[in-house]
Formats: sequence, C-alpha cells, structure tokens
Amino acid sequence: FAAETRYQATPAGLLARYADAGARRLHVVDLDGARDGVPGNEAILRELAGAGRLAIQAGGGVRSAAVVERLLAAGAARVVVGSIAIHDPEEVIDWIGRFGAERIVAALDVRIDADGTPWLASHGWQQQSRHALPAVLELLARGGLRHVLCTDIGRDGALAGPNLDLYSNCVRQF
Repeated sequence: FAAETRYQATPAGLLARYADAGARRLHVVDLDGARDGVPGNEAILRELAGAGRLAIQAGGGVRSAAVVERLLAAGAARVVVGSIAIHDPEEVIDWIGRFGAERIVAALDVRIDADGTPWLASHGWQQQSRHALPAVLELLARGGLRHVLCTDIGRDGALAGPNLDLYSNCVRQF
C-alpha cells in the first residue's frame, strides 16, 4: 500500500486486451476498499460490465449484503468477499443462500507459519487472524460455497511461484 504504481493502461483498454486474448472472466479488486472497508470502484465496474465482453467478478471491501447488492446491480457476475468470510462466515453463508452460490466467491489469503499452518489474513493483508484456512473452508463449504480464491501471500508476487502443495491439498480436501 505504501508503494503505488500507476500504469498508462485504462481499465477498459485492459479488459479489451484480455477479451481479445480469450479470457472469459475478469477479476477486479478495489485494494483501497479491501483495506478500508469502503468500496469505491462502482463506476469502473459499471463501465467494464457494460462492455459485455467478459463476466466480471469484483471485490475489495465487501462487508455487507448492501454492498453485494450494489456490486451485482453494477454488473458484477460474482462478488468476491474476503475479510467477512474470515470474521463472520455465517453472514457469507447467508449471502450464498440469498444471492446464489454462483454469485459469491471467498477470497482467502494465507500466511504459512513455521509449522506449515495456513493462517488467514484480512483487511487487505494488514491483519493476521487466528483462523486457519481448513476450518474456515470447512464451514463455508458446508454452507454451500463453490468458488474460492486462495493466495499464499508470503509467495504471491515474490517470484517464488504458486504454492501448489497448498492448493492441491485444498482441492483434495474440499
């Protein structure tokens, strides 16, 4: 968050490039919203969804049903929830029932400790929780969750490659 990089590309221009390359879905994250809990990219979401070229899944700061409704109304095919999935999974289970399992994605970011336990982080990776990934996944899966984005934030962006052991274990277990 302390080092912002600005790119010349526009969101619409990037969407077109991804669509032309064969993408079917675009993942859009409001990082300020994730950190602060106040999403602010609805206008961009409307523009991207309005292009009609890709299904959009959007998240970052989604901590209420009202925000889920606004993002869906703005054109998101799926809404990505992170912090609330960790701290109030029962609320997310309610949203799965209310909006449909195809409309909700849980974004679960983990830091692996020395014992190999994947502990969940929230609020744009700024807060370390006391919740382990398997326990939260188990609860959400029982509640109907179908879509998960899991990131080992100790490796992501560090040129260490994906944590294939973590992801394959999750696929096998859930």
